Amino acid sequence: MRLGQAVCDYVSLISDSEVRLCIVPLTEADYRRVLEKVNEMIAPDNLAGAALRDRAQSHEILVRAIREENDLTERVFTDTPGENGNSPMTAVENLLESLEVADVDELIDRYNEMMEKSSPSLDGIPADEIENVKKALQTMDWNALSGRSWYALKRFLGTIMPTPLMDNFVGFTSTNSLTTTSESDESTSTVSPSSSKSDAKSATSQ
Repeated sequence: MRLGQAVCDYVSLISDSEVRLCIVPLTEADYRRVLEKVNEMIAPDNLAGAALRDRAQSHEILVRAIREENDLTERVFTDTPGENGNSPMTAVENLLESLEVADVDELIDRYNEMMEKSSPSLDGIPADEIENVKKALQTMDWNALSGRSWYALKRFLGTIMPTPLMDNFVGFTSTNSLTTTSESDESTSTVSPSSSKSDAKSATSQ
């Protein structure tokens, strides 16, 4: 087994901060299967199609990365057969039924951060590109941002700026306060395998 999958990162759900999931890095074989699944998608060759493929890739990554806390070899979201008149559901369908949009956004962001920490760039960003980024940020109307752009800005500033300074900005809630689990496990829960949203919320207290 890949050594990186012997440990996990914990992510608290945006929709329910008392529920947390553990995620592990994908192996190369798993990531190849993700790309194959996305390649099989039928989507228009335009911006909407690109967005659909990007979102589908996030879903495929998460169903493989989210694991059982007590056994990191076991996935939380798996295919389930149809029982008692219910239709069978794929792992991705179970994930979509169990998580909110904000939860998926948070999980994939944290997964990408985990991968960045485990595989940092050797060269970094060239100095001239850094200057171009600075100029672009200075010309942006940050107050005009909304939705995912606003969320990305909060995560960006929450990552690079000290928490006390962030607390002085009106409207900015520390992203870490939403996602960091307390050192005490008294109120922390882990999602068990589920085929429905209500089941996902019924977590086992740790």
